[in-house]
Amino acid sequence: MNKIFIEELTSEKDLYLEESTIVIVKSSDCKLNYFIKDEINIFTLIMSSSVKVSCMVECNSIFNMFSVNSSLSVNIDLLNDDINYRYAYSTINKDNNDYEININHLGNNIISNITNHGINTEDNKLLFVINTIVPKNSLNITTNQDSKIIALKDNNASIKPNLLIDNDDIEANHAAYIGRFKEEELFYLMTRGIKKEDAVDLMIKSFLIGNMEINLEEKELILDTINAYWR
Repeated sequence: MNKIFIEELTSEKDLYLEESTIVIVKSSDCKLNYFIKDEINIFTLIMSSSVKVSCMVECNSIFNMFSVNSSLSVNIDLLNDDINYRYAYSTINKDNNDYEININHLGNNIISNITNHGINTEDNKLLFVINTIVPKNSLNITTNQDSKIIALKDNNASIKPNLLIDNDDIEANHAAYIGRFKEEELFYLMTRGIKKEDAVDLMIKSFLIGNMEINLEEKELILDTINAYWR
């Protein structure tokens, strides 16, 4: 799998991707422009950065993004007809950070599935703003957004799930949840001989990875990042 490393970038970078790719961004304040013309999978890891992402999508594709203590602004343009698009985002966060995504359905017969998962480790602010946008001339659209934030301490998180729809030829759904892990799930793991701290660790990792379609290399990259960061 192709890998692209970006560190301390303070400008704009265009990414014309023709094969499945891992993009790793560290300590940057930049804009990344993705141009997707082939059916590929993209995984992006963003650490301690403030990044604007623009994604121009012309065909079926999967985009998975994981961030650590970062603010993100994401704009996705689904440009053609008959696109089936899946986007999954997860973040682990301890400072005040915002995450906003716009999903623009600019063709007909588009299916989009958007999932966003966040772990708030401190009493900080974590804001999700999810905007699904369907203009009047885009027909036969099916779109779903599902967003969840788990607070490990006092809750200072919010989710704004917005459906901005200009026609009736659409099936649109959204769900939002903010809270803690279920006590019965934690208790179940502890009854199996797992210490409470280890049980929480397992639940965090499952929550942050479970919404993604990723390979073993990408999964290990996320796990290594979680282990290095949140303890």
